[in-house]
Amino acid sequence: MTSRSRLSTAALLSASPARSLLTLSLPVIGLNILRAGHNIIDVFWLGRLGKDHLAGVSASVFLVWAVHSLVALVTVGTVAGVSRNIGEHRLETARSNTWRSLRLALVIGVLLTFAVLPLIKPLVGMIGLAPVAYGAGMDYLRIMMASVSIGYVLFTLQAVTIAWGDTRTPLLIFTLTSAFNVVASPVLIFGLGPFPRLETRGAALATAASYGIGCGLFIAAILRKGWIRRKAVGGEIPLRRYLSLGYPVALSGMCFSIIYYFIAQTTAVFGSDAVGAMGIGHKVETLAYCMARGVAAGLSTFVGHNLGAGRPDRARAGARAAMWGVALVSAAYALAAILLAPRIVALFNDAPGLVAEGTRYLRIVMPVECLQIVLIVIEVGVFAGAGYTRPSFTVSLPITLARIPLARLLAIHLGLGAAGVWLTIAITMTVNSLVFMALFRRRRWMDTSI
Repeated sequence: MTSRSRLSTAALLSASPARSLLTLSLPVIGLNILRAGHNIIDVFWLGRLGKDHLAGVSASVFLVWAVHSLVALVTVGTVAGVSRNIGEHRLETARSNTWRSLRLALVIGVLLTFAVLPLIKPLVGMIGLAPVAYGAGMDYLRIMMASVSIGYVLFTLQAVTIAWGDTRTPLLIFTLTSAFNVVASPVLIFGLGPFPRLETRGAALATAASYGIGCGLFIAAILRKGWIRRKAVGGEIPLRRYLSLGYPVALSGMCFSIIYYFIAQTTAVFGSDAVGAMGIGHKVETLAYCMARGVAAGLSTFVGHNLGAGRPDRARAGARAAMWGVALVSAAYALAAILLAPRIVALFNDAPGLVAEGTRYLRIVMPVECLQIVLIVIEVGVFAGAGYTRPSFTVSLPITLARIPLARLLAIHLGLGAAGVWLTIAITMTVNSLVFMALFRRRRWMDTSI
């Protein structure tokens, strides 16, 4: 490891927790905003095609979320294991685990591509979209599912780099790939210049191409820094341990996305305005999630290094600082979204029904957003960094599953309409967050071994 990397590791173990977290997290927040930004730009341009195209992608994107969630089978073990190796000063083992992580990500990505492609048509068909929306969703998903393996390698490369304590390289790489996507999306969606008009296929192709560019840049950076070793040296994370660390987060994330498939079915009963409003609401929430996941990424590395060095109280102090910080910032963001809701929704599409429903979504869900943000920091930052991932499956998943019957009860049986779905989201977010805060206070996560 270079002297610069050793200094970075020493800082994680000695500098003030707040300063260490800011140094790690700010670049990741920036790259998350960039990644979310190109998704928001896609939604903006798709909204120009019409609300049916927007609804088609909004309703079908759950499958992308579900499949991408399974990359946690690799990335959770990567961050927990590699960062713990570095804290224990077992650098050759960390390099070997880096190689094993990338190889596993590629294999799982290829297998999932072949497994999921045949399921696209029946799953999207069951949502009950209008014909134009159905076609738009299908066009988008076919390309996104074909590029799963590239996305898996990209997300694992990002996790590896952050586990080594380098959060600036991912920011630089995603700045370049996001700039490419910003230019390529409207060109391919609308067929500008010599390019054909591909509509939703264009949005997906631009995203897939940016994944490929990002992979190439990450691999070059990791090779240059010497953070990878193909030869085993002993003490590597066994495959079964990757899976045991990652499956609670992966399955919880996948099931969360599948649950949104059923939520989309309930929402579709109330028309394209409601489905489009849900998609826009998700994009507005995404900016808050960018901050939370950026802090969580830095925190997971901080927690792993300090637990590996035998300093659990320092890991806990960093976690508390992170939770308070994101809670305050997300509360301010939520207030702004509530006050400016009609204007925000109209930026994507100014159809009156869509603006009204999108405004209702934001004013019901955003008041509890700060609780959801704290949940992300605990689950993805503290617990994943410590390897204490089982609550994601045993606690978070059952609460999220309750959204399916509760949404139908409130929206259809009690006659609240789409507002019943929005209330369901807000209620379950609140309960889930409060339970995870209680688990954090119990400190069992501090005693987990990798």
